[in-house]
Amino acid sequence: MPILRVQQILQIAVRNFRRFRLQAALIVVATMTGTAGVLVSTGYAAGGRQKILDQFASLGTNVIIVTPQQSRAVGGRARTGSLVTTLNPADYRAIKQSVDDISSASPTVAGVLRIRAGDLTKNTTVVGCTPEYFAIKHWPPVRGEVFDERANRQQARVALMGATAAQDLFGENDPTGSRITVNRVPFIVAGVMSQRGQGLDASNEDDQVYVPLDTAMHRLLNVDHFNAILLNIDSQSQMDDATEQIRRLLEERHRYVAPAGDDFVLQNRRSLLETQLSAFGRLTFLVRWIAGSALVVSSLGVFAVTWIGIRNRTREVGTRRALGATRGDILLQFFSEGTLEALIGCGTGMGTGYLALRAVAARLSQPLMFSTSAAGLEVFASVAVYSTFTLISSLRAVRIEPLVALRAE
Repeated sequence: MPILRVQQILQIAVRNFRRFRLQAALIVVATMTGTAGVLVSTGYAAGGRQKILDQFASLGTNVIIVTPQQSRAVGGRARTGSLVTTLNPADYRAIKQSVDDISSASPTVAGVLRIRAGDLTKNTTVVGCTPEYFAIKHWPPVRGEVFDERANRQQARVALMGATAAQDLFGENDPTGSRITVNRVPFIVAGVMSQRGQGLDASNEDDQVYVPLDTAMHRLLNVDHFNAILLNIDSQSQMDDATEQIRRLLEERHRYVAPAGDDFVLQNRRSLLETQLSAFGRLTFLVRWIAGSALVVSSLGVFAVTWIGIRNRTREVGTRRALGATRGDILLQFFSEGTLEALIGCGTGMGTGYLALRAVAARLSQPLMFSTSAAGLEVFASVAVYSTFTLISSLRAVRIEPLVALRAE
């Protein structure tokens, strides 16, 4: 087919786009809706998965947490109402010496205490921990610096404040170097931690205050046991073996203290992460299935509009055939019209999908996952689907006989 002839046919297709405005608008809206639906659903699924990964990264993905729990029974009766104090420094030292795969660790103690800064006071959770605690959680300070091991050994009275706690007591001012009291014990603020938001365990770490472990145990809480021990393992492949080693070690050490059952709980972040991702994977499948359904429905809408449009333009087809247009000319004309409308709709759908995805990400507080290259690939696939349905409809125009078409009402 000569290039000039193709150019003339394309000009007719563009002119008909303006001529049949209702049909063009319906196709543009259908393709825009389908493309935007695919972009929003895939972006939502990717953002939700990334949010889960970010939350686990903030908790430490290769972390095992040991916490005490009440022994199940004594003398055949359940024990309730008493604190569990069996997780002690000796257990911590034994774990560190016996398990080779541990790269870093931090015991923690915690209690709700009164914090005062000037004339302002608030009750909040004070956490005692070692400097490794912040490295395990990948949690840097936004102001000041984390206290070191020397401060822990010397039971230094220094504190790190969560972002919310610092905001409540100091407003917009930098509290680094300021003096606060914790249960009437004076402390110097060493820094402010970066904001983390709500964690998977429902604790608000931004509203807590962090002090050296020995300071919390001996100057504030007067305890000789831990609330938890965080253990960072070298790699995920070693998590299960390390968990089993710790379990056997604590069972051996606590066999006389808790003969009726374990008085500790081991939480493996890897298994929890896999469970969360597996559950979200099923949701992702459903979301993508809905997106695919939306694409199919919009494609059927394009097919229906073009099919009806060709039927209503039967006399036009007959006239063009009588004037010398070939079947290929007719096919190219209708295919070009449908593809042009699909391109406009998909381009508009890409912009609409991006804006909708931003709104969804802001509403759900999840990362905005929008890749221009991936979106372009999805738009290309959508255009290919719509063009295929347009081509199927265009074949109807090719089969129209000129004499039949000219007699059509």
